[in-house]
Amino acid sequence: MRNSFERFNIDHLSPSSLNTWKTAPGIWALRYVAGIKDGRAPRMQRGTAVETGLAALLRGETSDEALNAAYTNYDINMLGISDDTLEAERELIAPMLAQCAKWQAPSELNATQLKIEYWIDPIPVPIDGWLDFAFDGIDIDLKTTKRCPKFESGPEPSHVGQVSIYRAARGRAGGLLYVSHANHTYFEVTDEMMDGALEDMRSAALSLQNFLARMDTREDILRSLPVDYGHFQAPKTKVNFEDLLSAG
Repeated sequence: MRNSFERFNIDHLSPSSLNTWKTAPGIWALRYVAGIKDGRAPRMQRGTAVETGLAALLRGETSDEALNAAYTNYDINMLGISDDTLEAERELIAPMLAQCAKWQAPSELNATQLKIEYWIDPIPVPIDGWLDFAFDGIDIDLKTTKRCPKFESGPEPSHVGQVSIYRAARGRAGGLLYVSHANHTYFEVTDEMMDGALEDMRSAALSLQNFLARMDTREDILRSLPVDYGHFQAPKTKVNFEDLLSAG
């Protein structure tokens, strides 16, 4: 007998999918059940470009070489995309990368973009993710943002959850590097933070499993959850559910 996830062709979860389920379940349904995603949004690709540039810096390339690699990554990923924020996001790459250059890496870089797999009992599918940077003894995720969180407020809980999954899967220390156009902030994800975040992730996964178990069809899921079109992951135009469902 297939489990609740397999019935809807979900063979894995991710920290981002669980965070979306917690904060905007209607958007989760559009993305992970209906398959409506905007994976090449300028804001997202700006982050990928800065990550590419930081990786180049950590491997010993010059600032000019790293910036060129970042711009090239962004321009390739944005080919064919028409968006009014395209150029504004591109202009953030250079100052963000300059802030990356000011950050002191903890040790020599060992690897980038490592595939991570973690299992939560009794969830029958793994939580997958991609770790940004692995150093000697510590794994660090990069977050580009218009405004870095303050030390007194701490890192974003959703980001802590992501790094906590990596920590639990690899048994290593973990941290978050936030970079804006004006400054950068680094947070260690402590054992206490990890324990709380993992429990939150487990609760989210269990609630999702219970929800799916009560749904008979894809249509049931899509018609049961309201969509917040003000959410940053929402599609730019409202979805016509009749057209969507008739298309299969």
